[in-house]
Amino acid sequence: MHEQFKKQPFFIMNRPSIIGQNNVSRFIVLCIVALCLADALPAYCQQPNEIRSGRSGITYAKERRSRRGSEYKSHRYSAIDRSAHPGIWTLGAVVGASYNWQTRDAGYAYDMTFNGGWGANAGLTATYKALDWLSIRADVVFTQKNYSMQRMHPELIDSKIHSDYMCHYLQLPVMADWTFGSEDVKSHIYTGAYAAAWMGGNVNRKTVFQNDEKRTRYTFTPEDNRIDGGLVGGVGVSWDPVPYLRIGAEALFYYSMSNTVRKQAVMNDTRYNNTVVIGISTKYIF
Repeated sequence: MHEQFKKQPFFIMNRPSIIGQNNVSRFIVLCIVALCLADALPAYCQQPNEIRSGRSGITYAKERRSRRGSEYKSHRYSAIDRSAHPGIWTLGAVVGASYNWQTRDAGYAYDMTFNGGWGANAGLTATYKALDWLSIRADVVFTQKNYSMQRMHPELIDSKIHSDYMCHYLQLPVMADWTFGSEDVKSHIYTGAYAAAWMGGNVNRKTVFQNDEKRTRYTFTPEDNRIDGGLVGGVGVSWDPVPYLRIGAEALFYYSMSNTVRKQAVMNDTRYNNTVVIGISTKYIF
C-alpha cells in the first residue's frame, strides 16, 4: 500500500475530487447540468437570429423600434386611405366668427350709411365621402348677421341716429367638398346652397337730437322677412394628426338671394345680406 502511494504524483494524491468514485454523486451532478440546459435552450432558440449571430443587443433594440414605427405608420396610412371603401362619414363641430354687411337700395334715403358688423358662428358639420376627391357636406349652424346704420338729418346738424342691428339665423348649408392633397393634409373647395331661418334679434338705437341722447331697444316685428336663402362657397384646409381625427380651418361666403324686408307699397327697400364666416372645425372619421 505504501508503495502504491509512492507511485502516484503528489498533486493528484492530495487534490480533493469533486466527483470521485461515488456513482450517486456523479448522477446528481449530471441531473443538475441537464436541468440547466433544458431551461436555457428553449429561451436561446426563441431569440432572433440577430442576437444568436452575435449582433449587439442595443443595435437590435434600435432596429426593432424602427420596425415598430414603420408598422405603425403603415397601419396609420392604411386606416386613413380607404379608397377601396368610397363611403366615409365624418361628424364634428365648427366654431368661428362672422362678418356681415348689406347690399341695399336706399331709395330716397341718401342720408343713410350702412356698415358691416361682427358676430359669432357655431354648429355641427357632417360629410359623406362619395369619391376620393368629392364629398357631400351638410351643416347646422347658428350664425349672427349683424350690421349698423347711421343717419343724419340734412337740415339739423345735431340730429343723428345710430342703430346696431343684431340678427340671429339658423342656417342649413349643403355643399360639394372638392378635395385635393396628400393623405394627411388636404385642401378643400366648397360650392353649394343654403337655407336659413331668422330666429330672433334686436336693435340698439341711439338718437341724438339737440344734444339729447336717447336709447331704445326693441325686437323685430313679423313684417320682416324671416326666411333667407342663397348660394355659399369657400375654401379650407384640413389635417389628420391621427387616423380618426381631422382638424380644419375654413372661410365661407354666404350670398343671400332673399330680401330681409317685405315688399312695401311706398318704396322698394331691398336689403340683402352678405356674410363671411371664418371658422375652425374638429371632426371624427368613421
